[in-house]
Amino acid sequence: MDSPCAAAQPPPTPGPAAGRRRRRRGASARRSIALAGLALALVPSLACYQGIELGGDDSSSTSSASAASTASGGSGDETSGGEPAEAPLAGPTGLRLLTPTQYRNSLIDVLGEVAAPAVGQWRSSIAAAQGGVASAGVEDYEDAAITVTAALFADPDARLALTGCTPALLPGDPCVAQVITEVGRRAWRRPLSAGEVERYVDVAADVSEILGGDPWGGLQHAVAGLLQSPNFLYRVELGTPTDPDDPLHLRFDGHELASRLSYLLWNTTPDDALLQAAERGDLDDPEGLSAEVDRLLASPRARDGVVQLFVDMFDLDALLSLQKDPMLLPAFSPTIGPAMREELVRVIESTVLVEGDYRRLFDTQEGFVDAELAALYGLEGPFDDAFAPVMLPETRGGLLTLAGFLAINSGEASTSPTHRGLTVRRVLMCQTVPPPPPDVVPKLPEPGEGGAMTKRELLEQHVSDPSCAACHAFTDPIGLALENFDALGGFRATDQGLPIDPSGDFDGQAFADAVALGELFAAEPAVGDCLVRNLYRYATGHIEQPVEQPVISELRDALVESDHDLKAAVDALVRSEGFRFATVSPEDLP
Repeated sequence: MDSPCAAAQPPPTPGPAAGRRRRRRGASARRSIALAGLALALVPSLACYQGIELGGDDSSSTSSASAASTASGGSGDETSGGEPAEAPLAGPTGLRLLTPTQYRNSLIDVLGEVAAPAVGQWRSSIAAAQGGVASAGVEDYEDAAITVTAALFADPDARLALTGCTPALLPGDPCVAQVITEVGRRAWRRPLSAGEVERYVDVAADVSEILGGDPWGGLQHAVAGLLQSPNFLYRVELGTPTDPDDPLHLRFDGHELASRLSYLLWNTTPDDALLQAAERGDLDDPEGLSAEVDRLLASPRARDGVVQLFVDMFDLDALLSLQKDPMLLPAFSPTIGPAMREELVRVIESTVLVEGDYRRLFDTQEGFVDAELAALYGLEGPFDDAFAPVMLPETRGGLLTLAGFLAINSGEASTSPTHRGLTVRRVLMCQTVPPPPPDVVPKLPEPGEGGAMTKRELLEQHVSDPSCAACHAFTDPIGLALENFDALGGFRATDQGLPIDPSGDFDGQAFADAVALGELFAAEPAVGDCLVRNLYRYATGHIEQPVEQPVISELRDALVESDHDLKAAVDALVRSEGFRFATVSPEDLP
C-alpha cells in the first residue's frame, strides 16, 4: 500500500523562474497554432500549461471591496464596454486539447447522430490543458475522423442532412464551399477565412479525382480533414490586447468566449445561437454575455457541464475500466464499474442540481441502483438493468460510502485507508500531501506473532516510525472510517476476522463512523472553498496563481450567499474577469 510519510504542509509559491517556464510554453503553443495551416495531421506534443499546486494557501481570506469588484467583472462605473478598470485578475492564455468526452460530444453536435468514439488520453480538463498529442494519438484522431465520416457519407439521407446539397464535379459548383464553410464554422468554433475554405475545397477536388470522380468521397475526406485540424481538436484561447498600448492584458474575443462558455456549461462545442451571438459582438457586452449565460444555464444540457466537473475531480471515468480480483471479490464483474459511475452521476445530479445544495452530496441517504448494485448493497427488491432510486442501508450515507468512490480508491483486492484519506484531502479539501521521503519503505508490516491484525492495527504499527507519523495522522483517520467497506465497496463488519473500529477524529472533531464523517464534511467550509477552486481550474484549464485568488473568493461568496447552490458560483464565474480576460508576460510578446 502506498504510504506518503512526510509532514503535510502548503507548497512553496512558484517563483519567477517557474512563471517564465510556463509563459515560454504558452508562447510556443501560440506560435504552433499560427503555423498550423492545412492540419491533416496534428502538431505532436503541443503542451500549453504547467500548473503549480496552490491548494495549501489560505482560501478563507477575503479580498478587499475594490478587488472584489474588479474580480467580478462588475457592471458599475468602474467598467466600460466589458473592459476592466484595472489590470485583470486573470491567468495565462493557451490551447486546450478536447477531453475524450468533449471530443465525442463535439463530433455529434457538428455532424449529427453519428457513432462518435471518445478519442484522447487526457480524462480531465486540467490534464488536457497541460498535455499534447503523441504520434500514436495522431493516428487515433485520423482513424476516428475517417471512420465517422465514412459511415456518415455512406448513408444518402444522413449526408444530405449534413450538407443540404449534392456536390458535383462542375467548375464553380457552390456546394462543396458551402459545406466547408458551414461545417467548418461549427467544428472550428469560428468562421473560416476565404483561404481556409479554398484549401479544403481543393482537398475535396483532389481526393475526388483520385477516387475516379467521386464528389461525395472527396467531400467526405475534406470534412474528415476539418476534424483532424488543431482548430477542432484544441480550444484556442489566445486573447487580444484590451488596449493597443498595453499588450500584456488580453481579453478573449467573442468566439473564444463562446467556446469557453459552451464547454464549461454544456461540455461540448457552441451551438448556432451562441456562435451568432459571438459574431454579432453580443459577448463583448456585459448584457449580451449575461443573456447567453442565462440561456445556457436554463437548458437541460447545463447538467452535463456541472456533472462533468465532478467526473473530472473524482476521475469517475476510471470506473469504466475498473479492475478487481474476482477470486477475492466475487461480486466484481466487468459491468459493475460502469454501474457505479452511473450511480455517482445520478447522486451528483440529484443533490447538486436538483436540490441545489452541494452539501447534500455528503450526507444524502439516497442512492441509485440496478440489480447488480442492489446485490452489492444488500438491498432486496425487484431490481433489473434500469437504475432506480433507493434509500441506502443505514451503514451508508453520502459520497464517501458509495461503492464507486470506495472502489476507485482501493487496490484490486485490498482496501487502502491511506489512499482513501489522501484522495479526500487532495480532492475535497485542496490540501497538499507531499510524497514519502526516499528512504521510507511504503509498505505495511506483516502481522507479528500474535496473528491476524486489522488495517488499523497494521497502520498503527507502521506509523511508530516518526518520519511517517505526521502524514498518516493527516490521512488515515479519514480512510479508517471507511474500513467497513471492502475494495469493491461492499459492506463488511470485520477485517481478518476481527471487528472493525470506524471511529476517529477529523481535524479535532470526533466521529463514530463513515456516515457521521460525511455529516462533518457536509458542514465543513473548506469543502466548499475547495469546490469553487476546482470549478475555477476546470473552467480555465490551469492551476490558479495568487493574483487570481480574489476571483475565487468571489465564487465562494456566491456559493455561500446562495445557500450553497453551485449554479450560483458557476454564474458568478462566467461573468468574472478571470473567465473573460487573461495576462501575458513581456517575454512572450513577438
